[in-house]
Amino acid sequence: MNELWLSIYTFIVAVVLPSLINIILNSLIFVHVRSSVRRVQPNIATAWTSGFNREQQQLPKISRREIALLRQMVFMFIMFVTGWSAVLIVNIIIQVKSISAILVFISMLLGELCAIGIIIDLYVYNHELRKFLYNKFQLCFKC
Repeated sequence: MNELWLSIYTFIVAVVLPSLINIILNSLIFVHVRSSVRRVQPNIATAWTSGFNREQQQLPKISRREIALLRQMVFMFIMFVTGWSAVLIVNIIIQVKSISAILVFISMLLGELCAIGIIIDLYVYNHELRKFLYNKFQLCFKC
């Protein structure tokens, strides 16, 4: 019984609390980005749209950059929660009843795939790192 509570505690500390912190921090980041875009864009919009009426001057509800930021945040969050939850929920279930080794293996594989997905996603979105690694790769194979 003590191992069950330890498994539940591990799940809360490793998944639930970091998820809450992640949601709070990502919300603050998104609000800050959105407010800074709104501070900059109205001045630009009035400079070149002075002849248009007020409805045409209004900015879109959410910009493409904000959608891309939200998509990135949601993807990272889902990958984190999916990867860790699978392993830790299986760990809780193991404390209650016996399950097949294949289910344990699948949960571990899912966690590893999520970790690889996060690494690939960070690589794809980091242009400076891609350029640096590409240049180093070219130097290694340059004759």
